[in-house]
Amino acid sequence: MIRLLVSAVLSTALLLPSVSLAQGIDSPKQTSDNIWVMGVPDKEDIATFAQSGGDVVISLLSVEEMSGSEETTWTSQQGLAFFHVPVNGATGVTFENARALDRLLLTHADKNIMVHCASSNRVGALFALRAAWLDGLSTEQALEVGRQHGMTSLEDKVSKMLAK
Repeated sequence: MIRLLVSAVLSTALLLPSVSLAQGIDSPKQTSDNIWVMGVPDKEDIATFAQSGGDVVISLLSVEEMSGSEETTWTSQQGLAFFHVPVNGATGVTFENARALDRLLLTHADKNIMVHCASSNRVGALFALRAAWLDGLSTEQALEVGRQHGMTSLEDKVSKMLAK
């Protein structure tokens, strides 16, 4: 119920999200003043984000998932900065990658940022790790941050990582 209420409140944001917990976040979901998360954006998603004031796109797709992608071209055409932090599935959910994401978010804190992977599951996992390890939130608070950012099937892994 709370998740639905949060989703309803967030849907009044700049970009309207389409959320399917089984499949991930299909379109940009605004999670804070300047952060949007989603699964893989298409050319239209990138253009809409840019036209709505977007500045930076951070991809958490693996190197293999990025091969053949035109995302760097699309972001460049829209005047957006593009960064890639390769997160290779569940094995890529690490403190190092959470810290790499954190550095980018801090560097561009004054910008509007879209962070994505295939479904936003890895996005949420790294946001949860960041919330606990770098921001000092409790495990439950960090897991909720992860859920709000799209974490689904990686929650058990993240919970175990935070328990260590």
